[in-house]
Amino acid sequence: MDLQKIIEEAKKDLQNFKEIYVMFSGGKDSLVALHLTKSIFPEKTKALFINTGIPTPGVIDYVKETCKELGVELTIIGPKYDYFELVKRIGFPTITRRWCKYYLKLKPLKDFVKDKNDIVLVTGVRKDESWVKSRTQKIYYNKQIKAMSYAIIHDFTEQDVEEYIKTHGLKKNPLYDIYGKAYECWCSAFKSPADFAVLALKNPEFFQKFVDIEAELGGNISGLFYNHQKIFFRDIQKDPNYYLQKFKRTYKCPLCRTLV
Repeated sequence: MDLQKIIEEAKKDLQNFKEIYVMFSGGKDSLVALHLTKSIFPEKTKALFINTGIPTPGVIDYVKETCKELGVELTIIGPKYDYFELVKRIGFPTITRRWCKYYLKLKPLKDFVKDKNDIVLVTGVRKDESWVKSRTQKIYYNKQIKAMSYAIIHDFTEQDVEEYIKTHGLKKNPLYDIYGKAYECWCSAFKSPADFAVLALKNPEFFQKFVDIEAELGGNISGLFYNHQKIFFRDIQKDPNYYLQKFKRTYKCPLCRTLV
């Protein structure tokens, strides 16, 4: 990874945009993207956080604290409807019914950029994350959002990200030590029973909200449909360690990471 080359490319690619917003989720990739963009464009760089309404408790505090420490203006946007109200109306999102992307992220972002000119959204997407990411472009016009998107750390590896954080003394989100990832969204479409088992153990109050909405929908409707089987939040709550042992954790949401 040639950092100086990446910096020079960013200077050339982003210099003519009036507004530069870094999509700061609270994760380590977006942290590096924010710090790097800020170092290149100290006056124009701003941060944008999409509050889905169901982030891991602590994520928003970390985002606010980090932006304050870096001296970056932060804008928080979010959906018009509460996630749990949407679940009552539509049902839990699944891989085949992924309404969560549109209502929780895409629609708020489209509304945010629609009246803005010369705006670019900088992301923490890296090409080595997956086969899908390896085929993505570093800069392109996102037709869904109707705005330019720029993946400033497109050529970074995960090791490059860790080394950048260490070199620059950045504070990584402490939620990594608790959950393995700083989830900004607990939509059930791409979470495993083991992920929710961790949530049940680490933050039972927040997990209770998922149990309650499942109960409201009726005894035969489960919060998760995983590997062709129904998984009930109420059962995870009773014995989270069982689900930790039986299922694997997931740390990436391929749907959300291709948002911008």
